[in-house]
Amino acid sequence: KGRRNVEILKQAQYAPASVEKQVAIIYLGTKGLLQDVPVEKVKEFEENFLNTMETQAADVLANFKKGKLEAADLAKVEQLAKELTAKYKK
Repeated sequence: KGRRNVEILKQAQYAPASVEKQVAIIYLGTKGLLQDVPVEKVKEFEENFLNTMETQAADVLANFKKGKLEAADLAKVEQLAKELTAKYKK
């Protein structure tokens, strides 16, 4: 879990993630939802996850940007993560 959390905290030097995207990805790390993703695939998963969030859950990202962490939104984030991590299982 620790190595995966280090990976999610790394950001591209000239393209840092927006606050709402950081909230979403750090939430996954703190909930242990990345444990099935091999460490070397975490950045790939993160990009895939955030792109999917933009297309399927833009409302959730908008709420995170406002500082709102609603239970329904967090549940949506968890469900999406579970669906995507299935593709990365070792």
